[in-house]
Amino acid sequence: MDLRLLRYFLAVCATGTLHGAAAVVHVAQPSLSRQIRRLEQDLGFALFDRSARGLSLTAAGRAFLPVAEDLLRRATQATATARSIARGTVSDLTVVAAPTTVADVISPFIVHAGAEGIIGNAIEVMPEHVYSAIEHGDADFAVGTRIPPAELRSMVLGHAYLWAQMPAWHPFASRPTVSIAELVKEPLIVMSRAHGVRQMLDSAAARAGLAFTASVETTSPVLAQALAAAGRGICVLSDDPHYDLVAVPISTPGGELIITLFGVWDELHYASAHIAACLDELSEFNAELYPQTIKFGVDGSVG
Repeated sequence: MDLRLLRYFLAVCATGTLHGAAAVVHVAQPSLSRQIRRLEQDLGFALFDRSARGLSLTAAGRAFLPVAEDLLRRATQATATARSIARGTVSDLTVVAAPTTVADVISPFIVHAGAEGIIGNAIEVMPEHVYSAIEHGDADFAVGTRIPPAELRSMVLGHAYLWAQMPAWHPFASRPTVSIAELVKEPLIVMSRAHGVRQMLDSAAARAGLAFTASVETTSPVLAQALAAAGRGICVLSDDPHYDLVAVPISTPGGELIITLFGVWDELHYASAHIAACLDELSEFNAELYPQTIKFGVDGSVG
């Protein structure tokens, strides 16, 4: 398929007229009209309804629009990758991670790596969608908290606590840990059931034979922390504490609640060795940035 024709199609969709699209792609309007007709012939269906009022997408055109956008995006990625390979350099790789990981782990590391760092972009998705972004070609590697697929290469970057966060005046704030049995008796500000940290808390309570009723459920970690800082309860998160909150590890009969951080990538990726080295550096940096984090040697690869 001629990518040039796809660009013309997207330009018409963006501007709404052949005249406007012609100015954007620097092609005469009659020529652009012929190219759109050619694309429709190649596809075997009409993309636009043409009337006196102008152009509008057909049902088939609306269905094809995201396909065209995806093809052009992947073509752009392929071009950038080819140039990197030709130069023998690696730069501007894309990492995918949950928003908390991007904010607390990836972004500080990008600053630390400086202009020579290989991470050029980060995609934020829900934890359950992190690894699928690699499989779909949307990212070069991932940093996630769920068990990686066996077909992908992975390494353990480290372990971090699931925190109970409360104001400094709270009696638990001066404790090295707070037991889950004590915690569930407090007003709890928790994430919605779709979030991994909530699922982890629920599972730990169930294993301990405990039950609790959340004081507040939210999808926003920032809001949870704000409510805790306002004295509305204790929030349970993996995020760094804000609003002068104190973060205390949660202990259970089986040990403290720990989150494992994985670095994941396709071993056949052209920059596989560079990605592995980057993740190794990320692990070391994270251990220095968060000395309270439980460090796990990156030699302990899984998958």
